[in-house]
Amino acid sequence: MIGKRNKLSNLWRLYVSWTAEHPAVVLLISAVTFLSLGWGQDGINLDSSTYSVIARNMVEQGRWFNPTYTLYSHPNFAEHPPLVMWFQAVIFWIFGTNDSTARLFGALCTIGSVLAVFWLGREVADKWFGFLGALILILTYNFMQGGNSTLLDNPMTFFVLITLTGLVKLQSSIIDDAPLWVFTVTGLALGCSFLTKGVVSGPVWVAVGLTAIIHRNWLKKLRFWIIPGLSIGIVILYLLLDQVYADGHFARHYFMTQVWRRFITGGPEIHTEWYGFLYRYSTLYLPWILLLPIGIFVSIKKKIVALLPLGITLLLYIVFYSIAAKIYYHYFAPVYALSALFVAMGLGLFLKDKLIPKVAAVFLIIWISTAIGVTVAGVRIHQIRCAKVYDLTQTMTDLLCKSNGREGVMVCPEEPDWDVIAKTAWYWRSDIAWTENLNQAMEKVRSDQRYTYLLLSQESDNYSIDDIPEDFFLYTSNNKLAVFTLSITAQNSQ
Repeated sequence: MIGKRNKLSNLWRLYVSWTAEHPAVVLLISAVTFLSLGWGQDGINLDSSTYSVIARNMVEQGRWFNPTYTLYSHPNFAEHPPLVMWFQAVIFWIFGTNDSTARLFGALCTIGSVLAVFWLGREVADKWFGFLGALILILTYNFMQGGNSTLLDNPMTFFVLITLTGLVKLQSSIIDDAPLWVFTVTGLALGCSFLTKGVVSGPVWVAVGLTAIIHRNWLKKLRFWIIPGLSIGIVILYLLLDQVYADGHFARHYFMTQVWRRFITGGPEIHTEWYGFLYRYSTLYLPWILLLPIGIFVSIKKKIVALLPLGITLLLYIVFYSIAAKIYYHYFAPVYALSALFVAMGLGLFLKDKLIPKVAAVFLIIWISTAIGVTVAGVRIHQIRCAKVYDLTQTMTDLLCKSNGREGVMVCPEEPDWDVIAKTAWYWRSDIAWTENLNQAMEKVRSDQRYTYLLLSQESDNYSIDDIPEDFFLYTSNNKLAVFTLSITAQNSQ
């Protein structure tokens, strides 16, 4: 019995020693374990299906600089720059198109963000400070769940963190001694942050400028100008390609509607309820929000200058999102990641460094055991958004394979139901046009052979399913949607 105990004790010591030597590997395994839980499950949300459809259209149509929102009925997409869709399209081209490959780039950027927080913390203090920060980010469910989607926020966060890692590295060394790759990677990451989500990356651009002003000698060094030169050069190159291949569609639409109307002129949706953002951030970030003020206070008291770029970027994102038109959970991704090291600073007051390797060892065992339990129990990680569309996928695929057209018509009295449009485009490979009333919709299907079906909501107050005339046939339905096609007699008379 004593021999067994000694063996177990030796194994435990070896295991703890391994985690102490390889904290980055512990983080990598933990992040991959979480993301793998939903890898083979169906379900991506509205925006994710939109970006995935755009990426698929890039591969199939070759319109890399003039992407289409859907194939036929809806305008070209210019709500955000296309970098994430480009990466997705390359993944689709190599591995094929499905829900799992649609998540791949977001998952890689989420893993990269976790490791970037680790590298940042290691530059600021040591590997255990970086480990704590990255561990806190892994335990922030809303951030990690973003890696199971194709949303733009986690990729943008990854590029923001790489940019800040470069700045921190420059602060911790003499700028003339810093290798050229630091300037190059930092400049590329800064440019990519804009090409991921446009002006939403603004806070990190401002942080780069303010950090350079604080370290005035940087501005006198030619090497430093590699960073703004590369980042601005990437953006200008994309705008030139947009002008050549898309007649400047992105530049006109994005800067005149997204930027000018919403941020400069204070578009109709802008609000100044800053407390709404802080309330949601505080509740979503429990329990770490309790340690964040402590960590910020300790950082200021100890005058940890290396954290200054992070602090500037975090503050600017809080201000930026406080005046955003709408607040969605995925908007918080950069704020979660930037908060992690400050929370780690607060947690470090209560956790001794020599205990952290044991914490890492215990955490990895519990984390993997929980993942195995979740898998065995068959728990769903993804909620299937707009299940009313997903449930009819096989039936509609059979219909559209036998039809001349792949388009349908939906009645939307006020504005398009973008959730349904995005999901039908992704799952059915169909395109939904919309009209304001039922008679217009039926006439489209009768008169134009491009339209194969009429899609109606079972819950609408503007019409009744019973009002559909006899020349239409109920092809399929669920408790939310009904799909009608022209009857055989009506088709023959077309």
